[in-house]
Amino acid sequence: MLDSRILRSPVLVLVAGLVAAIVAEMLAFSGMGTTPDELSRAAAVGFIASCGAAAMAALQRVAHHRTAESLSRARHDADHDALTGLVNRAELHRQLEQAMRQARIDDTVVGVLFLDLDRFKVVNDTLGHDAGDELLKAVAQRLRSSTRSTDVVARVGGDEFVVMCRGLLTEESVVAVARQILKRFTDPVPLGGRMQLASTSVGIAVATPGEGRTPEEIVRDADAAMYRAKRDRSGFAVFDEHERAILLNRLSIERDLSRALTDHQLEVHYQPVVEAPSGQVLGFEALVRWRHPDRGLLGPGTFLPVAQDAGLMAKIGELVLREACAQAADWNRRLPADRQIKIGVNVAEQQLVDSRLPAIVREVLAWSRLEPENLTLEITEDVMVEHLSGLDCLRELRAMGVQLAIDDFGTGQSSLSYIRQFDMVTHLKIDQSFVREMNSDTANRAIVEAIVTMARALDLQIVAEGVEQPDQAETLMALGVTLMQGYLFSPPVPVSELDEPADWSAVAAAKP
Repeated sequence: MLDSRILRSPVLVLVAGLVAAIVAEMLAFSGMGTTPDELSRAAAVGFIASCGAAAMAALQRVAHHRTAESLSRARHDADHDALTGLVNRAELHRQLEQAMRQARIDDTVVGVLFLDLDRFKVVNDTLGHDAGDELLKAVAQRLRSSTRSTDVVARVGGDEFVVMCRGLLTEESVVAVARQILKRFTDPVPLGGRMQLASTSVGIAVATPGEGRTPEEIVRDADAAMYRAKRDRSGFAVFDEHERAILLNRLSIERDLSRALTDHQLEVHYQPVVEAPSGQVLGFEALVRWRHPDRGLLGPGTFLPVAQDAGLMAKIGELVLREACAQAADWNRRLPADRQIKIGVNVAEQQLVDSRLPAIVREVLAWSRLEPENLTLEITEDVMVEHLSGLDCLRELRAMGVQLAIDDFGTGQSSLSYIRQFDMVTHLKIDQSFVREMNSDTANRAIVEAIVTMARALDLQIVAEGVEQPDQAETLMALGVTLMQGYLFSPPVPVSELDEPADWSAVAAAKP
């Protein structure tokens, strides 16, 4: 039997055929019982067959080569980011696991640097997504040029990158790499015909020999340190035990939060909006609280940031919307027509970018039988500015009759040019930080006065948040602000304390 390698080689097949043809011709001349014509024909057939076999072997070889190339390309695509050519998260984890095993043998450390670009969204929104892609490719090239050939550079998210450094001796060596990278990011990048600064924040996690963290946990720890660096604007931060405790608490909250939704542990509390001169309750803001089985009643600051990162805000927002509308409709059925109250419900970022929001609100209003004009949806200033594409969604809601408020006004990054685009807004809510310092800080008072003047010019209703002292209420009334909410009147309370509208006068008993 012929070796299969011979059959796959076009040259060898052709040579074998020629040899067979030559042997046939030699037999023809030697006269071994067969006529020369028959042997010549046999030789010709053998030669043609050998040529055909050679051609087939050549085609098989080309097909085999192309298949190998295709498989290699598929493996590369599975392990690399299509835009930048960097390795992806899965391949990073695989190589990090190998590096950690080798570090235990060599008694070295492995550094993981998690990078997040600052203001990347601004580039996308102002210059377009093509410019954003060009920036990501430029950042990838910059990271390659800032690291050693033995280091691994990965893209793990939209504008998130990870650098994994092998074979370093100390944590200080990892920090030195971070400093080198940050220094490279001080140079602007050419985008759209102009130079664009591409600064970054770096989180550092160091894997030491013998520790028990998985690659996923180390990358997660570096990510947590990056958030601290971004918050503190420190350039870089190193993950430490304090950070670990915060992260473990965060993971515990995230784990319990999914159960809270299914077990109905979230509840809505209501803070009254009061017409200060008379003390009359005109409406409420619905605020979510978590009745945790072990930790007790948790405020929104404890769990809403976690819910945002876990992608649960849309579900929580709809839960609050549904319950608040149903409760407000029930109250209004027991109130006279001239005393109908309004309910304010916060809209999260994940809800605003969901094209289904108008349909969801329409369905909830129909289900609860709450009149649209008695629902006020509150969106923070920053969320509105960052998602200008969602303004059409808000215009659709306004066309339904729903009221719209800019929440925490004055703390965001909007300018007068943005305010002009918010033509669908009906209310401005002055942030409590300005109200709190209004009587002790002339700058804060000036800001409040400017907001009031602007709101009047735009024919918007004004609500002051965080009113805690009688002198604050008096100053606000002197400026013409009459709608207020805050602990001076009432903290957010469960519905059990507000069930009878006839008793609401007690809520505002602390009127100035």
